[in-house]
Amino acid sequence: MRTAFVGLMLVSGFSGGAFAETTLEKIKAQGSIRMGFTNEAPFAYATPDGQLTGVVIDVLHQIFDKMGVKEFDGGLTTFGGLIPGLKAKRFDLVTSSIYIKPDRCAQVAFAEPLYILGDGIVVTAGNPKKIHSYADIAKDPTIKLAYTVGGTGITDNAKAMGVKDEQLVAVTDDPGGYAAVQAGRADGFANPATILEGQLKALGDSGLERASPFEQPSENGKPRYGFASFAVRLEDQDLLAEINKHLAELRTRPEFMAIMEKYGFTKDDMIPAGVTTTKICAG
Repeated sequence: MRTAFVGLMLVSGFSGGAFAETTLEKIKAQGSIRMGFTNEAPFAYATPDGQLTGVVIDVLHQIFDKMGVKEFDGGLTTFGGLIPGLKAKRFDLVTSSIYIKPDRCAQVAFAEPLYILGDGIVVTAGNPKKIHSYADIAKDPTIKLAYTVGGTGITDNAKAMGVKDEQLVAVTDDPGGYAAVQAGRADGFANPATILEGQLKALGDSGLERASPFEQPSENGKPRYGFASFAVRLEDQDLLAEINKHLAELRTRPEFMAIMEKYGFTKDDMIPAGVTTTKICAG
């Protein structure tokens, strides 16, 4: 109640005056921030006891601790409600597995990219076929790649890189993909990398491993994968600058990679050198 009362007094006291409190000033004064999220593991989600957690949440705690903002007030919404909710000032910041895209950049201000949401391939231990890209699969017609029926992104990416239809092995579900590799019916199973990493750990089969390094697909110089981050309102440039400053510093510390690895991310999921939000927004 105290926080709500202070916020009300600040707004009403200066509504007609020369000073308007920025979002950054407000959250520092309150020590809390209202955050929109979509309950999507491992990115940002609520535990059964109501605690907000996930890879992005842990990163944001590191950032906002530096600002003296210790409390996160989570606002659960749909993915489609994130940006409208932010613009309507129901949230101070929104987070999930949000791709930075030019059309979204016109509506909200994205922080620097946090990780890539790319593809991954599980192979048998030792990676006997030396699969490190879809191009490697395309070069060897004997290689078979399993994929889960219904997920078009994986097969679209593989085909764009030259993989032929006859090299693709359809499975009904993700467990079927791992089983196909274990049984030798496929040389690899492709899935979104962060999902694959978690599933591989849960499976606990030492005879399987994630192909690493793995070159993410690109076409005509443009990546066929997403760069994800969190976003604030366009007018909150001081908040954005503060977030980016602390994010840049965090990346230099071992805590950053420890957080990423805790939620199944690896060095293959990190942002390539030279990639910035400005460049992504430019298209």
